[in-house]
Amino acid sequence: MTPRQAKEEDIPAIVDLLKLSLGESLTPKTISFWKWKHLENPFGKSPVLLLEENGKIVGVRAFLQWRYLINGENMLAGRAVDTAIHPSYQGKGLFTKLTKKLLDQVEQDGFQFIFNSPNNQSLPGYLKMGWERWGKLPLKIQLNPFPKKNKGLSKPDWRLLDPLIENIENSQGLESEIQTKLEKGFINWRYEHCPIVDYFWISDQSTYLMIFRLKKSRVGTEFRIVEFYKTPEFSEFGIEQVNQRLKNKITETGANFISFSGLQFPNSHLKLGILPIINQGPLVTLRNLNSKASPLDLPWSWSLGDLELF
Repeated sequence: MTPRQAKEEDIPAIVDLLKLSLGESLTPKTISFWKWKHLENPFGKSPVLLLEENGKIVGVRAFLQWRYLINGENMLAGRAVDTAIHPSYQGKGLFTKLTKKLLDQVEQDGFQFIFNSPNNQSLPGYLKMGWERWGKLPLKIQLNPFPKKNKGLSKPDWRLLDPLIENIENSQGLESEIQTKLEKGFINWRYEHCPIVDYFWISDQSTYLMIFRLKKSRVGTEFRIVEFYKTPEFSEFGIEQVNQRLKNKITETGANFISFSGLQFPNSHLKLGILPIINQGPLVTLRNLNSKASPLDLPWSWSLGDLELF
């Protein structure tokens, strides 16, 4: 079986293979979700390889395109996502074969590194193929021991943010910490149009934008702050306002605890209690390709939104 490039007409068969191989316990597998992720991404279409036998797709491997920015310099990366091998073909090394072939391809295309958040089952395989552990994302946690009853949140009107989002995406510049490049349309694509998660926002519509989601788990409802963008005009008044609005929204949602990136918290001006930052976020691994320096040594400023599984 020789790997080949995926085409748009392959998408229904790819989705069927993902359902068969992985199920739908974590995220739904649909044609619209695949297109949103791999075709509509502002960073560009995902490189996707397939394995086929007798006209049937038996393997798929995709790297979601991503761009980072540091000191004004663009870095092209890929996120190792959707991979599946047909149950009848598992245990034959096809996952490794597809992944190595795609690594060779994207290295030639100028990708500088690949990143992902593997689970315990897939981690050993990635480490054997040259991935390295960066570690778990630090988290700032605030407990809400006496939550009020959740009243529910109404669907947000993202159109109110159009001028602010344009300003945020245009004002990103010479930050010394590496962060996701805010390509034109990225914020709306990633958060407003995400087909599997509802995201909400807190904003004065002029100087800051906080994006969050509610995630239910065995330990209660998590108020997850996935992004907090600020413009140069963000002031002391904005700091006071955003903290009060955040406090009100936490009360309104009845969340049991609040989470925020521990890499971003020190410079955020957010008041999230006295608990220390803990390394309990997603595990991040990196595979160097063309990067001049080891990706492990870069001054990362990942948000929770960067590393969410989707």
